[in-house]
Amino acid sequence: MLTFLNPAILWGLAAVSIPIIIHIFNLKRTKKIEFSTLMFLKEIQQSKYKKIKLKQLLILLCRIAFIIFLILAFARPFESGYLGFAGSKARSTVLLLLDDSFSMLTRESGGTNFDAAKSKVLETIYNLGEKDEIYFIPISKISIPGYSGLYRNINELRDSVNAAQISDVTKELDEILYYSKKLMDASNNPFKEVFLFTDGQKSTLTGKINNTADFTGKEKTNLNLVLTGIRKGNDLSLDTINVVTKIFERNKHVKLKCTVTNHNAFDVSNKSVILNFSTNKPYREEKVVDIPANSSADVEFNFIPNVTGYAGGSIELQQSDISEDEIANDNKKYFAINVPEKVKMLLVAGVPSDAEFIRLALSSSEEMMRDSTNNKINFFDITQIQANEFESASGTLKNYQSVVIVNKNTFSNNETDRLLDYIQSGGGVIIYPADNSSIQNYNETMLRKLDIPFINSGFGSEGVQTKFERIDYEHPVFEGIFKYGSEKNAMQESPAIYRGWNLSPANNSISLVKMTNGNSFLTEYRSGKGKLLFYAVSPDMRNSNFPSVNLFSPLTVRSIMYLANNNPVKEAVNGKDYLIDINLVNEKQNTDTINIRSTVRPGNVNTFSLSEYSTVNLKNYLNYSSNYFLSANSKDILAVPSNFDKKETFFDRITDDEIKNEFVSYTGINVNIIKPADNYMASLQNLRNGKELWQFFLILALLFVAAEYAISRSIYFGDKNHKSTVK
Repeated sequence: MLTFLNPAILWGLAAVSIPIIIHIFNLKRTKKIEFSTLMFLKEIQQSKYKKIKLKQLLILLCRIAFIIFLILAFARPFESGYLGFAGSKARSTVLLLLDDSFSMLTRESGGTNFDAAKSKVLETIYNLGEKDEIYFIPISKISIPGYSGLYRNINELRDSVNAAQISDVTKELDEILYYSKKLMDASNNPFKEVFLFTDGQKSTLTGKINNTADFTGKEKTNLNLVLTGIRKGNDLSLDTINVVTKIFERNKHVKLKCTVTNHNAFDVSNKSVILNFSTNKPYREEKVVDIPANSSADVEFNFIPNVTGYAGGSIELQQSDISEDEIANDNKKYFAINVPEKVKMLLVAGVPSDAEFIRLALSSSEEMMRDSTNNKINFFDITQIQANEFESASGTLKNYQSVVIVNKNTFSNNETDRLLDYIQSGGGVIIYPADNSSIQNYNETMLRKLDIPFINSGFGSEGVQTKFERIDYEHPVFEGIFKYGSEKNAMQESPAIYRGWNLSPANNSISLVKMTNGNSFLTEYRSGKGKLLFYAVSPDMRNSNFPSVNLFSPLTVRSIMYLANNNPVKEAVNGKDYLIDINLVNEKQNTDTINIRSTVRPGNVNTFSLSEYSTVNLKNYLNYSSNYFLSANSKDILAVPSNFDKKETFFDRITDDEIKNEFVSYTGINVNIIKPADNYMASLQNLRNGKELWQFFLILALLFVAAEYAISRSIYFGDKNHKSTVK
C-alpha cells in the first residue's frame, strides 16, 4: 500500500496551475514577425504550424509532470510491507521452514546451498521482533509427533539452526503447505509469515496441492519463498534395486539388478558398484561400470545368501571424484529378502495315495537342501489329512503358509467360506481336481465366492493327447527351472495330457501354461491379498503322465514355495507412509509389543504397542536410509528396506511461472520470491517493513525536465531556421 511520510507537501500540487496559466497567456499574445515581402508567406505550411502547436502542448504536459513528481518526491512516498505501515509493531507468527533434503548439498562458490539457507534463516531471525512467535522446523521433521519447533529463546533458536543437518527424508509440497496452514490457523496473532528456504528443486516444489492447503481468505498470511543456489550439481546416483528373484530357497542363488544414473553432461568411467550382504559370513562383490552422459546403466549381481529368515544388504556406488559426484546421499540403497527356514503346509487328499507323487517331489527337493554338516533338512513341515477331514481342519488354515488340495470331489459352504477368508488374508492355495470332482459344486459353491469364472466342461477323449504350447517363463514359478537359452527345449519335456478341466480366464488371472488345444494347464487367480493356483489335471498317472516328466518335481516345489511367500519384503521410502498389517506379521508371536531396529544405527531401537491397532504406519520410524527389522519375542518378523526418494536426484529448478502455477493457483494467495542474486537483508526488510520510493519519483521529474528541454530546443532551432529561409 502506497502512503506518504510528508503528506503536507502534497499541497504543493497546486503549483501545477502555473504552467497551465502561462500556456494560456502565451496563446493570447500576438507575435510580431518582420518580413520584406508577402510572397514568402506562402512558404509557411499549415502542417508545420500544427507540429509547433503539438510540441507546445507536450512542453506543457512535461512541465505539469515535472511539478507533480517533484512534489511527490518531497512528500516521501512509502510502500508499506505486509506487516503494515513502516513496520507495524503488532505480533507476528513466523514459521521458518528449512529444506534439509540432500539436493541442498549442491555447491556454490561460497559453500553448499544448505549453508547459504541456514545463513539466511539466521538473518531472518535477526529481523524478527522480540514479541514474535517463532517456529523453526527442518522440513524432514514436519508432522513428527512431539516436535513443535516453537522457540522462546533466540539463542536456542540460533543454536538449532546452526546444528541442523541434511536428512534422507524428502517431503512433498502438499504436506509442507498443509502443515503450514494448520499451524497458521492455530495462531491468534494478527500477522502470519511462512518462510521456505530451499534450492527451488522442481521435483519437490511441483505436484498437485490438496484443497486442505488452500490459504484463500487468509490475507494476512504471507508465503515467502527464499531461493538459494543457481547451478545444477554434478551427480551420479544409484536409482533402483530390483530383487529379480521372487522365490527364495536355502542354498540357491539370488539375483539382483541395480540402475546407476549419470546426471552429468559428460561421460564417466570405471565407477565401482559394491554389493554387501550381511550374514554370519558377510558377502562382498564389486563391479565396475562406465556410464555415458545423461544416461543409465544396469549392474547385475548373483549371490547365495547361506542364511534363513530375514536378512539384508546394500548396493553402493563409490564416490571417487567429487567433481563428478558431489552428493553421496543418493549413492547407496538397501534391500532385504526372506529365506524361509521351513514351509508349513496342509496337504488335503481324497485318499492318502492321491498325494504320493507330491510328497515324493517334496522329499526329492529336501535331499538337495543340506546344512553346513551335510545333513538333510526337513524343509517342508507337512500336515496331511483326507478330504473328508477338511471340514474340521479348515478353521486352522491361518497356521499354514500354503494349502494343497488334491482330488477333492466337493466343497461345503463352510469350507469355501474359510478358504475364501484364508486366501483374501494373504494365504495361498493349490487345487488339483479329480476325475469325479463335481464341476457344478466347484462352480456354485467355491468359484462363485472367489469371483473366478465357472468351469464349463472338461476336455479330452480316449487316444487323443495334448501338450504344452506356451510357458510364461517370466513368472516366478518358472524362474531358474530352465537354463538360460534352453526355453525352446522346454516343450520337449511337456507331459502327454489326455483329460482335464477347461479353466476359464478372468481379469484377476494369469495363464502360466497354455496347451495346444487352447486351454490353460495352470492358471493363477488372485483374490484379496492371496493367490490360488489351479491345475487342469490331477497329480497322478490317470489323466496324464505329468508326474513322470522332469518338470513335475521343480514345478510342484516352486508352486508351493511361491504361495508360501505370503509376506514379501516391500521397499519403503524414507519418511513416507508405510502400513503393515500387524495380524499378518505377528500371528505366531502372541505379543503386545514390537521392536524396530536399524542396521545403520543398531543401538537405536524403538518399541510400539499393538494393543490398540491392527495396522501400524512406520512412517515416523523410517527417518534415514537403512534396513529396518521388526522383531517380537527376539524373533525377526519383518524386514523393511527404506531408501531415499528417487525424485530427490532430479536437480532441475522451478521457474517463476511454475511457482505461480503451483503456489498461487492452489493456495489462493501470492507468493513473495527472494532470488539467490537478491540482497537478502534489503529484500527481507522491504517485504516486511516496506521501502521509500522518493528516488524513483525524483528520477521521473528529472526525466520530464530533460524531455521539456529537448522539445523546446527543437522548436527554437526550427523557428530560427525558418527565419533564415525567409530572409
